[in-house]
Amino acid sequence: MYDIETLRKQIDEIDSQLLPLFLGRMECSHNVAEYKRANNIPVLDKAREKQILETKMARVSDDLKIPVRDFFASIMKISRAAQAKKLLSYENHMEWLSGFESGNLTANPTVAYQGIPGANSETALIKFFGESTKKVNVMTFDEVLDAVECGDANYGVLPIENSSTGSISGAYDLLEKRDFYIVGEVAVDIEHCLVGLKGAELRDIRSVYSHEQGYMQCKNFFKNYPKMEFQPYYNTAIAAKMIAGLGDVSNAAIADRRTAELYGLDILADNISSIESNITRFIVVSKNGLVNPDCNKISILFTLPHESGSLCNVLSTFSDNGLNLVKIESRPSHEGNFEYLFFVDFEGNLQNPQIIDIMAEISVSTASFRILGNYRAS
Repeated sequence: MYDIETLRKQIDEIDSQLLPLFLGRMECSHNVAEYKRANNIPVLDKAREKQILETKMARVSDDLKIPVRDFFASIMKISRAAQAKKLLSYENHMEWLSGFESGNLTANPTVAYQGIPGANSETALIKFFGESTKKVNVMTFDEVLDAVECGDANYGVLPIENSSTGSISGAYDLLEKRDFYIVGEVAVDIEHCLVGLKGAELRDIRSVYSHEQGYMQCKNFFKNYPKMEFQPYYNTAIAAKMIAGLGDVSNAAIADRRTAELYGLDILADNISSIESNITRFIVVSKNGLVNPDCNKISILFTLPHESGSLCNVLSTFSDNGLNLVKIESRPSHEGNFEYLFFVDFEGNLQNPQIIDIMAEISVSTASFRILGNYRAS
């Protein structure tokens, strides 16, 4: 019968022997990194890692195969991370940050938004840039980016997610397909009302016009009015302006009080959102990324190889380095069937060398990797 103190002393003795062996292994790993740099060899050699693990597992009994695999897999992960930091940090720092500028937002900018005066995107624009900002309004999210790309606007504003209905797919699709950077974000409280012509009443309404997101955020209200038929439209403000011009009391729109006043409409029902707190987060996009000491949130986009544990390897890098993961969003890729993109937001500043080292470590476990922006969280 062993006593616990004797066993602990034995473990301490074994650990004291393991430590110099581990340090020696890490020194060899650094030398391997130098060889790979000189010969332009990638950090990750999955075939070799798999062979090593299988060899180690073959030497032990069945009940120890999994612990032995996990032990050596952990050592190889640590070595791989060290090699990635040594090989990739500087080169990828230059590559990843080639589209970034050090500084602040342009003074007195022109900003593009989707919709017309009264749209929630315009409200977000005003909240972020100020009432006097020069505005360019367009009809689609794509046209927002077109305006920035051709120089008609310095920045564009896009809705990215809502607290009740989740992510706005059109915006995420554009972040994947087009080469733009996030330089800011702003959260807007959304007040949904049912608005109609002067003198209209709820019993008159047969058609309700709205962007699909606006309608989805009010579905509980419309369950009580089955005769009201939803008609999808560009956005809530455009829908309000449209019904104001139709002159038909059977038509209504979902909009806020400011929009109703802007287009001379009555509030037929107020606060019709399905949840009490209805908030939409908007992003500010630009052709170039910005980084300055005030930036405290980073957005990245990556794809993963079709291998077991690939997502776990990436996520563990965040936790191992003490980074606070704010959001992770997966979306189908447009490049292939059943392939997925991952959008991740986390706290950090790209002027911190440790963050660049972590980005290098993450990139080794991904099939593709891109930094979407560094900005101040709302």
